[in-house]
Amino acid sequence: MLTLRSLSLAFGDRQLFNGLDLIVDRGQLVGLSGESGCGKTSLLRAILGFVPLTSGVIEVCGLPLDIHHVHEIRRQTAYVPQELQPPADDGASLIALTHTLVHNRETFSPKREDLENVLSSLGLEADLLSLDAAKLSGGQRQRILLASALALPKPLLLLDEPTSALDEDSSQRVAQALIHACHDEGRSALVVSHDPVLLRFCDKVVTLT
Repeated sequence: MLTLRSLSLAFGDRQLFNGLDLIVDRGQLVGLSGESGCGKTSLLRAILGFVPLTSGVIEVCGLPLDIHHVHEIRRQTAYVPQELQPPADDGASLIALTHTLVHNRETFSPKREDLENVLSSLGLEADLLSLDAAKLSGGQRQRILLASALALPKPLLLLDEPTSALDEDSSQRVAQALIHACHDEGRSALVVSHDPVLLRFCDKVVTLT
């Protein structure tokens, strides 16, 4: 599903990491850990073609990351950044802004039933979607964004600290939802996290140094 070969990434004159090899197979939940500033978020953005590599090769769903395939790779990938504060009136508008995909004049968005089922698995009620966005807590906003990613059948999930604002019980719910997406639905996930609750559910954990 995702292959990284001899990957090197720098920020200005500072080398973030060098010679990284990683394979995320179909059905795997893989954690990515490491000290702050080691390049974890930059790696997720590099996989989507937003951050240039120093060297190395990235393949997603068998497609090489290059100018010819980058848009298709983004279509196949659900990315939830750690910090995202788009303008939205309510929970439903938040999802519409962050997870409506326009490609070749086609618009794709989650089915309401699928979205409600995912919200329930994360411990949220569907009526939260009608709640004023300003009244959503950080943890609620985080789970709504995650639900929007899980509700569309994209084969690869890239998640940046999806449980940073959650308590242990909510973190376990997120972990179980990701396990279901990977082990039962055959998707794959690369998850940046410092959360020991989430990391212990991962099939493997890679530490950037």
